[in-house]
Amino acid sequence: MHERININQVEKETGVSKRNIRFYESEGLLQPTRNRENGYRLYEQNDIRKIKIIKMLRMLDMPLEEIKKVLHREQSLSTAVTDQQAELRRKDKELQAAISFCDHLKGTELDTLDVDGCLQDIAQAGQGNFFTKWVEDYRCVLQANKDMDFTFIPKTAITNPREFTQALCDYASKEQIDLVITKESMYPEFLIDGVAYTAERNYSVVSRVPVAVVSCRRVDRTVYGDGVEESRKRRQWLLHRWGGVLLAVLFYSVIIAPSLLQDGVTWDDLLIFVALLVLVVTMAYRGLALHYNDKSQ
Repeated sequence: MHERININQVEKETGVSKRNIRFYESEGLLQPTRNRENGYRLYEQNDIRKIKIIKMLRMLDMPLEEIKKVLHREQSLSTAVTDQQAELRRKDKELQAAISFCDHLKGTELDTLDVDGCLQDIAQAGQGNFFTKWVEDYRCVLQANKDMDFTFIPKTAITNPREFTQALCDYASKEQIDLVITKESMYPEFLIDGVAYTAERNYSVVSRVPVAVVSCRRVDRTVYGDGVEESRKRRQWLLHRWGGVLLAVLFYSVIIAPSLLQDGVTWDDLLIFVALLVLVVTMAYRGLALHYNDKSQ
């Protein structure tokens, strides 16, 4: 019988984080077995080999979609590597063009810069794929951090710590995840696949009826993203999380505010402006906090 090990041991043996291992599983690259008694993931040597192969091919910047084809025998390793080599050469050509263009801009003053000409030259040099790369990175960051914060609506109102524990256990059973309570309270602490989380109960109003909403928050606030530049990861995650609030503020400032402040500004006008702005931000933030990444369905 083959030896089976848990995800903590796999992390030590492969050097791949548990979060990335779970991500690879969600993308269909891995199919570990489950312990029938507790539902925990169990990995065999073949799974460890697959994880090391994924790690190696990701170091070559190969997309997960192509790695999945290789692991599923839908495409040979030789073909995938040949295609990736061509892609790397294309990217290298774009990078070299960008380096050369930096040399072209040296010594140029901002006041005399021919912006239109520069934009045209950059597009011709192969830099038109910046937006595509940005979108690919955004998708990667979103997938890797989709469980940093999440909410769900429990079956009960949750009036005591025991009911809170039961709600979390019911959620874990429904989602088929490994959840262990480490602190039972109205602000419980728990582990999901070894990752620490905290939770709190809030209330939202649905059809004028107060409904309990459980908000869960990962203790480790590190933003992950395999192969994405560190500064870009943070910017994209902030845009994803707070973009809705920002849009609400911009809509208020551009559409609503001018009508409030027209024909001169009085102190009463400013007071109304500030009060409504606070209300808009509060409502947007509350909506985000109570319904972000809702996993009730």
